[in-house]
Amino acid sequence: MSKFKALFAIVLLVLFVASPVRAAQDTIKIGAAFALSGSIAVYGEGFKKCVDLAVDEINAKGGIKGKKIQIVYEDNKSTPKDCVMAVRKLITVDKVPVLFGPAGSSNFMAAAPVAQQSKVVMMSAQGTAEKLTQAGPYIFRIIPSNAKQGQRLAKLAFDMGYKKVPVMYVNNDWGLDLKDGFVDSFRKMGGVVTDVIPFDEKKTDYRTELLRANKGKPAAIVNLTYINEGSIQFKQAYEMSIKTQWLCGSAARAPKMVELAGKAAEGVIGTYPSIPQDTKQYKAFKEAYKKKYGDDKIPIFGDYNYDMVYLAVKAIEKGGYTAEGIRKALPAVAKGYKGVTGDKTFDAKRGMLNADMGLWTVKDGKIVDYKK
Repeated sequence: MSKFKALFAIVLLVLFVASPVRAAQDTIKIGAAFALSGSIAVYGEGFKKCVDLAVDEINAKGGIKGKKIQIVYEDNKSTPKDCVMAVRKLITVDKVPVLFGPAGSSNFMAAAPVAQQSKVVMMSAQGTAEKLTQAGPYIFRIIPSNAKQGQRLAKLAFDMGYKKVPVMYVNNDWGLDLKDGFVDSFRKMGGVVTDVIPFDEKKTDYRTELLRANKGKPAAIVNLTYINEGSIQFKQAYEMSIKTQWLCGSAARAPKMVELAGKAAEGVIGTYPSIPQDTKQYKAFKEAYKKKYGDDKIPIFGDYNYDMVYLAVKAIEKGGYTAEGIRKALPAVAKGYKGVTGDKTFDAKRGMLNADMGLWTVKDGKIVDYKK
């Protein structure tokens, strides 16, 4: 009897040890180093919603060859240092072969060398700085770079008759990149940049920068800002009776910015990577988002994150669950693929080959396409 009990105990132990292994083998893990706390957590929260939506859809259809997808989220706390730590943890501890990188070009570029040196694929659905993919061949982005956006913003200002403008910009890689693109294009068109005003993230008072930008009461001010920073700036400008046409980039195009700024955001105009929302794909995505979360206010860059999940999954299906297989498969599965955000074909630098720039504005408290 004692022998039977001992044998039974061994069987139980084997089952106990093997079950987590079997569960791990039946699960395909993808990492996500998102800002879930800190100054740009508002971005990460929105990304997570759209990533989870895509994962739910794919898992409901059987996952990847019968295996469920699991997103391993790691909070990057909105700082470059913590982004590096989050990416390193996902690679060394969770051992993911592919991960979704941080928001904010500076944050992403701080962590990209870690992924590249480890030969793990890292993807971006919101980093637009020109240098984003320069870390190496394991780094991809599925959103257009700043070059086209800077050019489009300059053309918008010029076409609206604003030939002299000051430029405010968030002092990081994204802001510098977009500022340079705008200034170069605007000057080539014959425009005059009257002042260039950098500002730091996470501040609660931008009155000094606003007073400087409003010197001479310009008819328009270019403001390359984020959600929280922009909401503070527009509210303070409203309180200071600054009356101007605000021209912005894509990072301010968010329902959350409008919610925080209130009536002070009314009339803001900006550029963004154009997404045709009348397509079958976008309508289905929007309806699915509304069904899951109860509203149809798509978070900024949420649609790009949704597409990023599907591209990663297609690459795993084609290339296998290894970083090298995923890296090689990504360009092939992306070529001609029409996602929610349009054609996802990569160029030679692992960025978007085809990308149109659209215009947005705030009208009656909502973000809508701007029509002249």
